Amino acid sequence: MLSASEIRTYYRNVNLQVSSDWNLGRKHFRIETLNHRFVKLNRFENRINLRELGKYCVKYAPRHVYMSALNWLFPERVGKKHKANRAAPIGGEYVVDVDSYTLCKWHDHKLCSNFTRICLGCLDKAQHMAVRIGETVERYYSDIAIVFSGSRGFHVWGLDFDLADWTNYDERNPIKSHEVARFMFTKLVAAQSYGFNRDHFILSVDPMRILSVPNSMNAETGLVCSYIGDRKDLENRSIRRIVENAKPTLQIYGHAEPIGAMKHSALR
Repeated sequence: MLSASEIRTYYRNVNLQVSSDWNLGRKHFRIETLNHRFVKLNRFENRINLRELGKYCVKYAPRHVYMSALNWLFPERVGKKHKANRAAPIGGEYVVDVDSYTLCKWHDHKLCSNFTRICLGCLDKAQHMAVRIGETVERYYSDIAIVFSGSRGFHVWGLDFDLADWTNYDERNPIKSHEVARFMFTKLVAAQSYGFNRDHFILSVDPMRILSVPNSMNAETGLVCSYIGDRKDLENRSIRRIVENAKPTLQIYGHAEPIGAMKHSALR
């Protein structure tokens, strides 16, 4: 686990960048602090840009930085699911979280790093699964983005997902409409993804889910939640290269004087 000062050093020096494929002005942002407290950033400002997000990260030194899968007309109103309709969802992405933990529950983790808690063998399996899921999603939506979580897996984003392809929109209960659309598409993706653990797809149905912001710090591992690119980009990269590129030193310094150097040494 990184210290608060190390986390602040990263956010002071990094130029946070997130692809314009994500409509950040309509996202709901939350951070998890080092003492496991969740803070809703939109209660301070209803629209948050990357510069403002960086300032909040310097202030709070978060363990994780999250954003919503849905886009919201009023991000500051997002709360519990039964009250979320008043925040007015206006679209959003479809996401599958391919986590090696559900793939390798009985694995002996011989390749695990004692410092980062990352098993390269498990992560390699997660990579292959993410590629296969990406191929399935691409049969229906061409705009795919892959993000390394900075820990045990990958997020497969269907950026051009459309609720209207799978259900009728109910203006009286828009959250339910988004849930039904995701359920219908998830059912199809899971049926075409042979050999997958169904745990991968349970959260994909939830329209209220939050995921790590690309290029934010995963303070538990000391690695960056890194934007990979499309499905082919993920397929063409080795796991070691992905992990190496996720080290914060490469993003803010480019060479030595690493943040949490001892934490990364086992991966070199």
